Amino acid sequence: MSEASRQRLLDSAEVYALHAVSSAEEADIERDLVSVNDTARVQFNILVSEIQETLALMSVLDAVDPPAYLKTRVLEELPSAVQVVPQPVESNVSSMRRHRERRSNRVRMSMMAAAAAVVVAVGGGVVATQVLGNDSTPSQAEQIVAAPDARETTAEFPGGGTATISYSRDSNSVVVKLDGVAAPAAGQDYQMWFVDGTPRSVGLVTPEQLTAGDGTVIEGMGQATNFAFSLEPAGGSPQPTEVLTMATLDA
Repeated sequence: MSEASRQRLLDSAEVYALHAVSSAEEADIERDLVSVNDTARVQFNILVSEIQETLALMSVLDAVDPPAYLKTRVLEELPSAVQVVPQPVESNVSSMRRHRERRSNRVRMSMMAAAAAVVVAVGGGVVATQVLGNDSTPSQAEQIVAAPDARETTAEFPGGGTATISYSRDSNSVVVKLDGVAAPAAGQDYQMWFVDGTPRSVGLVTPEQLTAGDGTVIEGMGQATNFAFSLEPAGGSPQPTEVLTMATLDA
């Protein structure tokens, strides 16, 4: 997916989080999510989560219990209440194209404020409607991948398989994810290195890293310009013995 398409997907996070899209547009967004890389997908999910959590927090802070007399008054007036047939109203679901054309910081803040202030005033009492948010907290790896300065690079292993390195210099960390890399022979280990002139060992590749497919956070990136994998005797070495593959970490 191109950078323009990736940015368009991220731009749709606000209206997606607020459910302010049509069914067709929602389906388009979810198809785009499948086609983007892991970095863009995590960035989108974190944006949606942050918006929903903000709305939930604001609604909880603003909510007040209705006064005791309100329930009694409503029940007393129900028998004489006149039913009004609701008239058709224009849908408040705007198209994604229109949203993208007018997107700005002012619009974003207005949408969030309007959604958070869903209140009904009844006889002087205010009943706040709580918006349910996603209470999941992004992991450290997800935060690094979604950092504003995050970048991603890959390295190919000679025997097959790849290493995806996502990194953020502001976070001073990388996230390493291995895919399809075979386990080393008996009596040997893969060792990882930051390279900034002199290689700095950052530990051995564990069996879990090879099989789980989850990202491993490695801190202390510093000024490293490369991330390398070497093949070492069991337990590792103070300096690389046989470098298998290396990925460039741009400034």
